Amino acid sequence: MRSSHVDLYNHDEDAATYDQDVLRSEDPIREGYAEILDWVAQNAGITQSSAVVELGSGTGNLTTRLPPCRSLVCVDVSAEMSKIAKRKLDGASHISYVQADILEYFDAGPTPFDVALSTYVVHHLTQQEKELLFDQLVRCLLSGGCALFGDLMLENAQEERVLIDRYRSIGDDATADAIEEEFFWHVDASVSYLRNLGLSVETIRCSTLSWGIKIQVPR
Repeated sequence: MRSSHVDLYNHDEDAATYDQDVLRSEDPIREGYAEILDWVAQNAGITQSSAVVELGSGTGNLTTRLPPCRSLVCVDVSAEMSKIAKRKLDGASHISYVQADILEYFDAGPTPFDVALSTYVVHHLTQQEKELLFDQLVRCLLSGGCALFGDLMLENAQEERVLIDRYRSIGDDATADAIEEEFFWHVDASVSYLRNLGLSVETIRCSTLSWGIKIQVPR
């Protein structure tokens, strides 16, 4: 299945300026971006024998941080973003590219993998779609495998309301609108769901809106 808002969040039109835009750390949406990508890359435990899938690989900003591995499948719905990634990663023979929505990718029954990574894309999924993604990952991750997410998150629904009011009070309607209109993670709900699947979960917060989550499948 395709996620319900995938066409709205296809970043083809933004691809040319995306890499410059994410450097604007004064923007609350971008604050912590580089730190989160570094955390994901450094904590994934990727080795030369790892089979890795990156969901929402974009222009390759996380991909270029990853150590060598056996195989890396980069999944993104945006052809224009992937063109930029391919230029950055030219000559990397272990990397393949799939143009697909991150939920749609699982419809084809992908080969099981050791590590799944996703940064700044899952907040485009509704909570129900997030849970469908988690279910798919549990089915596809090999024993002892892990998934790491870096994304726009809020501690819970109460913090969402507090932050919307705070950003509006200082005239930052753009950030308040983004929180209201998109589907920033509620960490409490997602962590609870993941733990109920029998996964170990750890979290890190790098800025007001940027968090990391790592899940581990039992051996």
